[in-house]
Amino acid sequence: MIRKLVVEGVTVFPKQESFTFVPGLNIIVGGNDSGKSHLMKLCYAITKWGCDGARRELPEVWAEEKRLRRDMLRVYGTHNLSSLTARNRGNGSAKIKASLEGAKVPLGTAELSFGFVSDKEEEGLHIAKLPQRFLTENAVFISPREVLSIYPCYMQAGKRYPELLDSASWELCRALEEEPGSTPIPGSLHHVIEEIESLLSGRLQRLNGRFYLQRPGQEPLELNLVAEGFKRIGTLGLLIGNGTIRPGTALFWDEPEMNLNTTHLPRLVSILMGLCHAGVQVMLTTHSLFLLRELVIQLADKKHSKISRRFFGMQPAYSTTQGVRTSAGNSLDEIDQISSLEAEMEQADRYLNMNLNPGEMA
Repeated sequence: MIRKLVVEGVTVFPKQESFTFVPGLNIIVGGNDSGKSHLMKLCYAITKWGCDGARRELPEVWAEEKRLRRDMLRVYGTHNLSSLTARNRGNGSAKIKASLEGAKVPLGTAELSFGFVSDKEEEGLHIAKLPQRFLTENAVFISPREVLSIYPCYMQAGKRYPELLDSASWELCRALEEEPGSTPIPGSLHHVIEEIESLLSGRLQRLNGRFYLQRPGQEPLELNLVAEGFKRIGTLGLLIGNGTIRPGTALFWDEPEMNLNTTHLPRLVSILMGLCHAGVQVMLTTHSLFLLRELVIQLADKKHSKISRRFFGMQPAYSTTQGVRTSAGNSLDEIDQISSLEAEMEQADRYLNMNLNPGEMA
């Protein structure tokens, strides 16, 4: 799990910004071009790099620098480090510090500090501090791009030319290739599986290298005929079923509400709560007012009181040289106003006023 991050000079963060995450539910709120996906991808790249407990005790720094540079570029889908330096910064340098923790890795023993510059591509990334320990858990990224329908093509292309594919989709396809193991699903995740199958009215299964939705009393349904939002929910179920997502996993989910009707969002939030109760660290991005309100409603329930939660607000600054304005708090009310959310609330007020005072609107 990632617990702390200090970033300066990276993409939309020209000035130093600090973030403290919780083991439970982390919600990054912002409109388009606010940098919320940039923050999530940075956290994922670092966590993914740090999840390799099989490393030898004294890894070579140069090899770790090369691997971290590769992970950063592939997660962001860029070709050089210059693209990852802050906009209009001038000197093109970046500094990043992160703290990870996990099973047998207490906070403070897995700290990473590194930086990179834009004018020295191959040798530009330098690690100043390596973790004393590496995590044995794993990190999973579910992007807005649905991968189940393109899984056969991605697997064929990825095995030959993995560098040509975006890392998030490729890593997700590789995880989906895993068969359910002999280790039973933890009881804490059984409820999540049941919620997912109830929402889909069936379960996903793989037949001859392709995925299908199997509903009771029906022939297997090809995924091209299944709603886009359902396929992303089904992906989550598959990853739990084959043991990829388990207690201790860090799950990064970019806009989980995408292509889902609002009637399904309460069930989605219930699934997220179940993951947190099972010991999965969840980090999600959203600009959906409905989803945020549903999160607040369900988090207020006493049965979810043990779930740690943290809200992060991201708003583009008035000047592009200033990057984004960030805020954080343990409740939605503690973060700064977000323009996209304000626009939704203002429209709702206008609509209600139109129905209450039809004469005035005329």
